[in-house]
Amino acid sequence: MTGVLLRPGEGESLFGGRIVLKASFDQLTITESHYPDARDGADPHFHRRHVDSFYVIEGGMAVLVHDEEKLLDPGAFVSAPPEVVHGFRTTSRSVFLNFHTPDGDFADNLRARDRGEDGGFDSVDAPPGSGKPPIDAVFLGPGEGERLVANNRVATIKIGREEIALIEFELHAGFDGPDPHSHDDHVDSFYVLEGEVDFLVGDEWHRLGAGSFVAAPIGVTHAFANRDGQHARLLNIHAPSTGFHDALRRF
Repeated sequence: MTGVLLRPGEGESLFGGRIVLKASFDQLTITESHYPDARDGADPHFHRRHVDSFYVIEGGMAVLVHDEEKLLDPGAFVSAPPEVVHGFRTTSRSVFLNFHTPDGDFADNLRARDRGEDGGFDSVDAPPGSGKPPIDAVFLGPGEGERLVANNRVATIKIGREEIALIEFELHAGFDGPDPHSHDDHVDSFYVLEGEVDFLVGDEWHRLGAGSFVAAPIGVTHAFANRDGQHARLLNIHAPSTGFHDALRRF
């Protein structure tokens, strides 16, 4: 298997570009959604076997979890565990990322619907307030989360659970990053939020700007760094976590 390297706007375009599929693995599917205005997104539903998470890039969203809807600004993060009812709508022109971990047939469902077919995946329509209580749900505003400072970087843990670890990294001047490595039990992926970041994918380095995406499937060598001394931010997604969020606390 090879790595994924997508520059801004690249990916598998669905529904006329409203949804761009960035990653489609058994362990996770990542989409970048572009809504031109305020409109309904997904009616209340839950997933039996996977976690559904959102990160707002631009604009505004309203996300329902169980029986509570919260307004989200850019940089906000929400995650609904299995069997917790959730749904969303946009409140303005918006760009957001959606993470399904594991995939739960979500990517194939999108492709089928894009072709005009019925589709179907691990999703059950349900009224607000039904399903499991949202004990493990996550609502985080911009900048919120467990903040870890070390080695010319700030790592903010947005979520750390078996299915997914999502970290927002701020990279300062001189951040050398980890040594080149690969994983034998999970997918490691990155989305650049601000500035430019250096990525090793396989045996080649690339410098990528905001809106770029990189994924290293199982067995693919990768690394990242900030070599030019300019401030940068990115999301790092491990699916499943395989303890990455706990290991990060010890770095």
